[in-house]
Amino acid sequence: AYSATMKLYTFAGNTHALQTLIVARYNGVDIEVPAFEMGKDNKSAAFLKKSPLGKVPVLETASGCICEAAAVARYVARMRADTNMFGATFFEAGQVDMWVEFAKNELDLPVGMWVFPILGFIASNAANTKQAQEDIARALGVMDEHLQSRTFLVGDAVTLADIVVSCSLLNAFKLVFDAPFLAPFPAVVRWFTTCVSRTEFLAVIGKTTLLQGATGAAPPPASAPSGGDGKKEGKKGGKKDAKEAKEAK
Repeated sequence: AYSATMKLYTFAGNTHALQTLIVARYNGVDIEVPAFEMGKDNKSAAFLKKSPLGKVPVLETASGCICEAAAVARYVARMRADTNMFGATFFEAGQVDMWVEFAKNELDLPVGMWVFPILGFIASNAANTKQAQEDIARALGVMDEHLQSRTFLVGDAVTLADIVVSCSLLNAFKLVFDAPFLAPFPAVVRWFTTCVSRTEFLAVIGKTTLLQGATGAAPPPASAPSGGDGKKEGKKGGKKDAKEAKEAK
């Protein structure tokens, strides 16, 4: 593992922090995750010097602190250039960034609106849930079309794009995506189960059991002219309160 003195401040189970820990596994980077209590530790004077808004995750490095989940994940992903986290070409790096932005702009909000009432973060609202379902279905439709002939989102192996997008969908797959909802998106299901069954994912999030009952990796697509068969992979490297949900961005 790369020798680096880094700490990631977050509450347990925060998918916006899990993505960075998975990237660290691929890159062989050690990151310490101290015990952290939202509503207490994030309000301390010492922490507010690291994250002025009191939000997590925050990565503390020898050079200073980095806030914002995507920035933290990108930082750790760029620590090595030989593990495919940003793809194999300059263009693929742009595609990786595209999907990271896709997760932030098209998935995180509707997934939260659907899942957070179940987790007790916010009150349930039928209209909001219906809108969230429609928005997610639209986004998954885009992903399914893209993944019809690809094993991964970018190139021939796992990249930061797969890690960030799969973490954005993790709680939805576990808590609300039932079989009827996922029926129109078989390529997305295949892609997601392929990702979460990887050793680096398992080391961080454990075995993921989908609400619809599907676990483990599904077969790769029949043809993958723009992707691959997944063989050339990069080198190894309880209820919270509503404020926790708001501050975990």
